[in-house]
Amino acid sequence: MLNIFKNKKARFKFIKSLCITLVSVLAVSVGTLFLLRSLVRPPVLPVHADQPFFNPGHAMQNFLEERAFDVVEPHPDDALINTSPFDFIVEEGWVRKPDFYTILIFGYDGGLNTDTIMVAAFDAAERQAYIVSVPRDTQVDVSRNVKKINSAYPVGLRFGGGHDGGVDQLKRELQTIIGFRPDFYVSVEEDAFVRIIDAVDGVYVTVPFHMRYNDPTQNLRINIPAGHQRLDGKNALHFVRYRMGSDGSRSITDYQRMQHQQQLIESVMKEMMTPRMIPRIPELIRTYRDHVNTDLSLTELLWFGEQFILGEVTLHAYNYPTRTVLTTLSYEIPQAEEALEIINRTINPFTRELTRDNLQLAS
Repeated sequence: MLNIFKNKKARFKFIKSLCITLVSVLAVSVGTLFLLRSLVRPPVLPVHADQPFFNPGHAMQNFLEERAFDVVEPHPDDALINTSPFDFIVEEGWVRKPDFYTILIFGYDGGLNTDTIMVAAFDAAERQAYIVSVPRDTQVDVSRNVKKINSAYPVGLRFGGGHDGGVDQLKRELQTIIGFRPDFYVSVEEDAFVRIIDAVDGVYVTVPFHMRYNDPTQNLRINIPAGHQRLDGKNALHFVRYRMGSDGSRSITDYQRMQHQQQLIESVMKEMMTPRMIPRIPELIRTYRDHVNTDLSLTELLWFGEQFILGEVTLHAYNYPTRTVLTTLSYEIPQAEEALEIINRTINPFTRELTRDNLQLAS
């Protein structure tokens, strides 16, 4: 009888402790949620947000000449990276869509090449999100020898004043092919990428085939079986980095690689919309603070997070249309009409449609 009494007492203490723990976790989670909701603020648009890219090489050249605008000589470094002194000289009549935000998202490796470049848009009024992925080999109208957009960040980093100069250069080159400069940016290094995926406890993706790659010089070993599965941060990074097998087999195109990146982002967004993310908010905040570069404040990022967690948002993903051309280098040549159709339907932040006159494509 004594042993039975002791066992019942032990079980009661265990259940009591478990209930106290669960109530405490719930209280902390709810308290965290209400505290964060009291802090969130919608983003404040930058000063250039009401003006698209002005291309003096097309119809608006007359606008410039008629007003006898004084062109300031660019800084030598700016000339090297092909800065246009005509940025944001525009005609009147451009109006922003209400509650519409655009964000440059890019990821880079240890060599600072931007292997992932995306322009995202969030239409809070319509509850729609868009991503347009830009191939890293996209040709841009610049004076440097390698006219690929993935060179923009490292060139700006070197000649434009560090990280901010790299971001600004990437934005400036993007605007020549999309017609506007994104409002904000988020850049993620490989280590930060891994931490973010681990912070949401992994993501589900469908791996199309068994990905195998081994490169001791990079200390890189990819081994992911085919099928639908939850990947941790390390394997998620391998999934979006994979290009071909060690023996040259199972190679994929940049467009397939971008589809993998889009699939991963869509999976992360789905995870963020689930209630189980609420207790993970503090860890996500720490990861953001320590490992993510962005010009969005924490309260602004929390506003975006709240929009996705508390309201149903539909994500649409597209690839920027290009045509592959092989010379001494492989380039992806922008296809203006097809690109404008996608841009105006998705990420264009203005109530007017952007036209060919808002692009500056290499001839």
